[in-house]
Amino acid sequence: MYPSATHIAPDHASATAAPAPGRAGVRAGLRRCDRCRRTPSEPMEQVLMSAEWLIAGPDGPTLACYCRSCTPTGSITDLTCLRCGDGPLLAGGLAADTLDALPAPARRWLTSAGWRLDGPLCPGCLPTRPSP
Repeated sequence: MYPSATHIAPDHASATAAPAPGRAGVRAGLRRCDRCRRTPSEPMEQVLMSAEWLIAGPDGPTLACYCRSCTPTGSITDLTCLRCGDGPLLAGGLAADTLDALPAPARRWLTSAGWRLDGPLCPGCLPTRPSP
């Protein structure tokens, strides 16, 4: 967890719910820092760079990844899925202390990406409807 991060976790999480390994939205291959373009040089850096950051971009919120030296500063929210424990880090103006306080651009991006924010549940953990 990052020192100034706010962690938004479900307050009604089941004791049996454990984080699942892996990230639903990770791009295949070796990641590069979106700021300095450096690739990880050791396994721990690969783990750190697997974190997805939702940042403000020129055309609205966008996903990014960073090395330890380039992580955003300021407000950070760790959004956590109720079921798998995964989720993006929301930075700067997209961060909030509670789900209800998420800024509209972050809320729109997350819901259009498939998140259900009343859990919260990530797209990979949403229940599927049985076929008729």
